[in-house]
Amino acid sequence: MSSLHLLETILYDPKEGVFLLDYHCERMINSAKELAPFFASKPNVFLRDLIPTRSEISDKLDAAIKNAGKNSRQRLRVLLDFDGAISIQASHLPSETKDFKDSSILVVLDTMPTSKDNVFLRHKTTEREVYNDARTRLGLGPIGAPSDPEVPFDVMLFNEDLEIMEATIANIAVEVENKETGALEWITPPASSGLLCGTMRRKLLEDGELHERVITVDDLRKAAQEKRRIKCFNSVRKEYPVTLKI
Repeated sequence: MSSLHLLETILYDPKEGVFLLDYHCERMINSAKELAPFFASKPNVFLRDLIPTRSEISDKLDAAIKNAGKNSRQRLRVLLDFDGAISIQASHLPSETKDFKDSSILVVLDTMPTSKDNVFLRHKTTEREVYNDARTRLGLGPIGAPSDPEVPFDVMLFNEDLEIMEATIANIAVEVENKETGALEWITPPASSGLLCGTMRRKLLEDGELHERVITVDDLRKAAQEKRRIKCFNSVRKEYPVTLKI
């Protein structure tokens, strides 16, 4: 049995329910199908009988939420192994996320490129070596809430073509001026640059709040120098402004 697990990190809010549930279920199920030939001990059996349905995942989530307390915000860590077993770890979240509401949150560029062909960039799994290595290179500690405004919170990865990919826990977007209309718009790197297509990223794209375009390392540095807005986003912390340390 492989030790690799598929992973989804999901937000539950008593007022809003489970955030982006359908997107999370769809991504987990699609990844299970794509990775089964490589990690399932019996791929045919796994593909035919063991991949959970959306309703099965939802039922497990409902039970975990109820057990942890339906009146509290929760971070739900959903794990699926390649024998079809689902486990959920629930942790309480503060009702306020003030630490993520201002651009004092620092991010820093990685010091070396990451291969955009790494399969674990395209799927959310417990294999996080590529992200952990980047954090180690820059001297960042474990992932958590920002603790010191002088210490970078996250690392911006870039590929061998010097294209920005993503941060270690979030996707990224930069505000630019549309040369044809003069209007400001947010652009985010395309999947071809090598990144995890996050569920919050998908929502923002589908809502027309983001557009895909290659962002180079120079583009990002220039945006920071010109004091243009940069933001990160994922489905638990949602959108939060950041400042690139240059």
